[in-house]
Amino acid sequence: MVLLTACTGGDPAPPASPEEAASPRAGPTAGLVAPDGRPIEVPVPPRPTGTSFDVTELGADPAPGTGDDAPAIREALATAEAGDEVFLPRGVYDLRSPHPDDEDANLLLADGVQLSGAGPGDTVLRTSFDGQEDSAVVRGTGVVDAAVRGLAITSGYDGPLGTDPDEDGPGGGPAYGVQIGEDDGEGSRRVLVEDVAVELFQRHGISVKASREVTVTGCRVADATSVGPGGAGYGITVEGRAQGDAGPANDSRHNVVRGNRLDGTHLRHGILLQFATHHNLLADNTIDGGVLDAIDLHGEGEYLNEIRGNTITGVDAAAVALGNSGGEKHRHDASGAGNWVHDNRLRGNEQGVLVILGTPDTLVEDNLIVASSGSVAGIELRHAPGTVVRDNTVTGAGREFWAVLLTEDAGTDGRGAGAPADVRITGNEITGSANGIAVRAGRDVEVADNTVAVSGTAWQVSDEAEVDGAPR
Repeated sequence: MVLLTACTGGDPAPPASPEEAASPRAGPTAGLVAPDGRPIEVPVPPRPTGTSFDVTELGADPAPGTGDDAPAIREALATAEAGDEVFLPRGVYDLRSPHPDDEDANLLLADGVQLSGAGPGDTVLRTSFDGQEDSAVVRGTGVVDAAVRGLAITSGYDGPLGTDPDEDGPGGGPAYGVQIGEDDGEGSRRVLVEDVAVELFQRHGISVKASREVTVTGCRVADATSVGPGGAGYGITVEGRAQGDAGPANDSRHNVVRGNRLDGTHLRHGILLQFATHHNLLADNTIDGGVLDAIDLHGEGEYLNEIRGNTITGVDAAAVALGNSGGEKHRHDASGAGNWVHDNRLRGNEQGVLVILGTPDTLVEDNLIVASSGSVAGIELRHAPGTVVRDNTVTGAGREFWAVLLTEDAGTDGRGAGAPADVRITGNEITGSANGIAVRAGRDVEVADNTVAVSGTAWQVSDEAEVDGAPR
C-alpha cells in the first residue's frame, strides 16, 4: 500500500469579468440562478381549484379494448378552463385517433389545465401510434401553467426492444410519450410532468424543447423500442434549438428534472441535455444501467447546468458525459462552459465522469465514485480545458482502473481534438485496489492536496505532460 499526498499552492484570484464568471474557479454559477447570479425557485402550476371533469362521464370507457377514448378526453380538455382538472379514473384508455388540430398527437394540453389520473399503476393511456415519425401521446405546444400527473403512457407495440446503438432497431410505438415544446416560436412555461410512467416509445419518453420552467419529477421511463443513432431511445430530454434551425430562438433554461427513475436497459441515454440549453437542474434521479452515457450533455453548447445528487449504476459507458462525438443531422462536439457536476453517487460504471472534445470550465466536485471490475476511469479528462476536479472520493477496483485519468483527445472527424490544458486536480481522496492519478497528456496541469492510498500504481505522469505538483 502506498500512501502519498501532494501539496501545491492556493486558489487563483477571483474573476474580473462576466466572461470569467462562467468558470468554475469563480464558484458555482450554474443551475437555478438568474443572469445576475441570484438563486431562483422554479414555479410549478398551482393545484386545480375549479371544475374536475371526469372523462368517463363524457363517454370514455376505462375498460381496455372497448373503442376510442381519445375524443372524450379531448372534449374535456377543450371544455376545461384555467384552474380546472381533467381526471381519468382507474382504467386503460385506448387512444386510437389523432387530434383534429394535430394529426401527430392524441391529446393536446391546455393552458392552466391539469390532466391527471389515479396514479401510473392505475390509469393508463395506450396509443395506437406505431412508428409515425413525429407522433406524441400527450403534447403541449406553447402552453402555460399546464400539468400532466399520475398516469402511465404505453403503446400497443408488441415486439423486441432496442439494444444496439449502431442500428435503427425494431422501432414502433409513438415517437414521444410526453412532448413539451413551442408554438410559432413561443416556448412553453411553468409546466409540470409529475408521477408519469412512459414505456414502448421510439424517440424520447419525456421531451422538453425550447421551453423554460418545466419540471419533470417522480416519473419513470423505460423500454424504448429503438436505441439507434439519430435520436432514438432517450429517456428524458431538455433541449434548446438546434444550431442553424430557422425561426426565432427560444431561451431554453430553468428546467428541472428531479427525482425520476430510469431503467436504462433499453435506453440509449437516460437524461440528455442538448442544443445550448442552460441553467437547468438535474437532481436526485436514479438511473440503472444504460446502452450509452447515462446523463449526457450532447455536445452542442449546453452550459451552466447543474447535475447534482444523482445515483447511477451499472452503465457500460460514462455515468455523466460532457461532450459527444455522435450526431447525424447535427454533428456534435463540445458542451458549453461552466457545467457543475457534484454530489453524485456513481457506482460500477465504465467511467464516472467523462469530459471530452473541448468542453471548457467544468467543475467536478464532491462525487462518490465506486468502480467495478469492468470500470476504466473514475474521472476521465481528454480535451477538457479549464476543468476543476476537487474533493471527490474515488474507490478503485481492477488492475486497469485509474481514479483520475488525463489523456489525449483524438477528436471526432477533426472536431474537438486536443490534450487536457489548464486543469486543476485538488483535494481528492483515492483508495482501493486499483490505481491513482495518471496524466498521460496535458499542459498547465496542477495537482494539489490529493490523498492517494492504493495498492496499484499511485501516480503515472508522462514525460511530455506539464504537471505541477505530482511526483514522477
